[in-house]
Amino acid sequence: MEQITHPNEIIREAERTLPEQSFSLGLTDPEHAWARLTPAEVDPVSLQRHNIVTQSPNPTAEPFDQLRTRILQHMAAQGHRKLALTSPTPGCGSSTIVANLALSLARHTDLRVMVFDLDLRSPSLIHMFGLTQTGPRFSALAGHRRNFDSTCLRYGSSLGLSLNASPIEDATEHLASTKTRNLLDYIDAEYAPDLMVFDLPSLRPSDAALAGLSLVDCALLIGHADRSTLEDIDWAERQIADTCEPLGVVLNRCRFAEVPGASFRG
Repeated sequence: MEQITHPNEIIREAERTLPEQSFSLGLTDPEHAWARLTPAEVDPVSLQRHNIVTQSPNPTAEPFDQLRTRILQHMAAQGHRKLALTSPTPGCGSSTIVANLALSLARHTDLRVMVFDLDLRSPSLIHMFGLTQTGPRFSALAGHRRNFDSTCLRYGSSLGLSLNASPIEDATEHLASTKTRNLLDYIDAEYAPDLMVFDLPSLRPSDAALAGLSLVDCALLIGHADRSTLEDIDWAERQIADTCEPLGVVLNRCRFAEVPGASFRG
């Protein structure tokens, strides 16, 4: 795979050469579209290092499996398919929740799930999964649809991973781009995912998460039990409610939840 040294340069070039009209929605059989994606295997050592415990059923995975089921039930009832996870401030562990949720969802082989790392300034999912040697250097979300087809990875038969290894500086502009929305429309039509999960940056200090929230139906807020204040949580919930439906709050590292590790409040 070609080494991409300056991802922002590549993205700007893609935007210059991309027609202004929306992507034409393909009529491809989704099974064939998913088969085009590059297969990838996550690294067990990296998973363990980053507290990713949901690759197979086990007692430690149960909090995330319960969260998965609650999310699926709520989103199905509302007719929602695009979910974002964000936090009030950095360091709440939202990317760890996303990674665990992704592998938990992957065990539902009858579901097609796409996961996008949209924490563009500080991408981490590709490192958590241990895919830096075989994965893409940057997300193609604002580039040409052929870039997405060639950079999105497939874990198992039905989990797509659109990840980044290189930070992208103009994150807000990137997420607010019409081309990003058009490409998501293409992905929706071409791959027919049942669920699209977006790992967003924290709501503070930048406005990139607000731009990302405009792309989704609902959002789950991740707070840290020892760091996030009630004021942080209340403020963040209001920010989410101004843009999409708040799905609930997960308190990461909560010692008093019924299930250790996460507490869901919908």
